[in-house]
Amino acid sequence: MEVSLAGQTQGFLYACILGLFLGALYDVFRVLRVFLHFDRRPVFFQDLFCCCAAAVATFLLALMVNWGEVRFYLLAGEIIGGCVYFLTVGEVTIRLAKVIYRVLSCVWNFFRRHLFRPVKNFLKGIFLFVSGKALNLKKSLKKQPEKQKTP
Repeated sequence: MEVSLAGQTQGFLYACILGLFLGALYDVFRVLRVFLHFDRRPVFFQDLFCCCAAAVATFLLALMVNWGEVRFYLLAGEIIGGCVYFLTVGEVTIRLAKVIYRVLSCVWNFFRRHLFRPVKNFLKGIFLFVSGKALNLKKSLKKQPEKQKTP
């Protein structure tokens, strides 16, 4: 079944929009990687999830536009939409996420240094004082050697 030029153009625009959305989906995982510093295994599964989601979305787009026929202009539209997203909004998003991460880490270090550490040292001092008193009590509770009985 042939698709008209207007239908192909409309399908291309849908593919570009889908590419933008897939880029945004992948960007969510990129931002998570900035904040959480994943190892190799979780990154692999995140990428695998994104690829599977992109494959399902591409299939559904092809099914909607061309009755399931995958055409080059659909794939090109998705690639163009993804590239446009990554080169514009994606760059801003990642830079903003890195700035937010740096600010939050500075705030966390400030609170840790000026609030949590003095409280920890205070509690540690109280614990050492109490435990020192407890050690002194144990020393005073030691059994005295028995005196020998004189006949």
